Amino acid sequence: MAGLIVCPFAILLSLSGSIYLFKPQIDNYEETTINALAPVDESQSSGGYSKPGISGHIKMLLAKYPEADFKRVILSKPGDRSLEIELQDTQGEKTIYWIDSLSGQVLISKNSDQRFMQRVKKLHSELLLGNMGSYVVELMASWLIILVVSGLYLWLSKPENQQTPIRVAVAEFDKAAPAKKWRSLHGVIGFWFTLPIIILLLSGLPWTQLWGSGFDRVKVWAGWQGPGQEWFVTLQSKTPDGQRVQLHESTLWEIKADPHAHHGSSTAIDTSALDWAVLDAIRNTSEVAALIHPVQIAPPKPNNGVWTVRSMPGQRSERETLHFDQYSAVLIKHIGFADHHPVEQFVSQGVSLHEGALFGWPNQLLGVLTALAITCISVFGLYSWWLRKPEGRVGVPDRVEQKPSKGFFVGIVLLGLLLPAAGISFVVIYIIEWIGIRADSTIR
Repeated sequence: MAGLIVCPFAILLSLSGSIYLFKPQIDNYEETTINALAPVDESQSSGGYSKPGISGHIKMLLAKYPEADFKRVILSKPGDRSLEIELQDTQGEKTIYWIDSLSGQVLISKNSDQRFMQRVKKLHSELLLGNMGSYVVELMASWLIILVVSGLYLWLSKPENQQTPIRVAVAEFDKAAPAKKWRSLHGVIGFWFTLPIIILLLSGLPWTQLWGSGFDRVKVWAGWQGPGQEWFVTLQSKTPDGQRVQLHESTLWEIKADPHAHHGSSTAIDTSALDWAVLDAIRNTSEVAALIHPVQIAPPKPNNGVWTVRSMPGQRSERETLHFDQYSAVLIKHIGFADHHPVEQFVSQGVSLHEGALFGWPNQLLGVLTALAITCISVFGLYSWWLRKPEGRVGVPDRVEQKPSKGFFVGIVLLGLLLPAAGISFVVIYIIEWIGIRADSTIR
């Protein structure tokens, strides 16, 4: 029964995940298309033309939209004509403006949440349903792990496969019954791809609500926290009296939303108080010039915050975060991969693997093949069930009357602890089963 529920979600997550694997290529295509919109001006292309600083483009955009808050700027890559400036309006809607870095012309604008890859990400991570969808995705992924592991065990323990080991690894196309052919394909693909599927699913757990937040608590308890100040920034610029504050810890990968994403009345940035010349000075520092693209710069938060520069390549070991004093452009803190605890480094590299960024195009290919395997296992499993199910019935197995062994209970408890979303569902299923049994006994 679990397979009938999980398989449609597995197919959807596999397809959306396969698209997201190619985010760098899709983003590059989008940027190339937008850069082609820039006007050709020979005078601006000449060596004598002085390229304006990014602060000028931001101020001109804010003059057009005085009610908006400046959220961040994404620097141009080498050879690009455009830079991206993100503003947020009073309703919380975020818009990215692509600005021609030479003329200052707005080439195009898009709602940040409506960009194609952002929609794919939201579909893959939360089914476009917000936090509730995120819980559903975690539950389905947890159950898919259980189904894959239990399916491998059942496939290896089949009497005919034990008698003829070749059947474990090679599909049998000569079977007379169509259901058996599809079931054979289902089992063989599962045999070959169990390990990649499990690794892919486990590496995605740090983003989830229950598992991710639980892992954060374990890190605090075990002392595995990183240097902090990456996403939850509390650093302060040096005030005239010399005070500076450092608080809070954070993770190497982004689980929660960027805190800069939500501006309220108490957190809106007073851009009139910013020294924009400092931003241009930060942009021209050797530290920022050495960062790997994409590179984004977020403005100081209220109460004397800092300029934050983040290098955001898919490969987590290449990510860096720099914080600069908003008055003097002095580098206050530089966070690299080596500054994090080895456990967090390992888990973050799993995130890079999940996104297809750990070892280039072979990682993308492996991700696509694994996602295709999940899709095939799901489709073949559903189709073989459809061919075998009795007319007019769902075709789920009858209730097992035999009492489960102690080992079974231990396994259920361990899975419930390791996969909390599944653990909660175990409790719910047990309650439903108990109510059903009591109802049957009452009727009888």
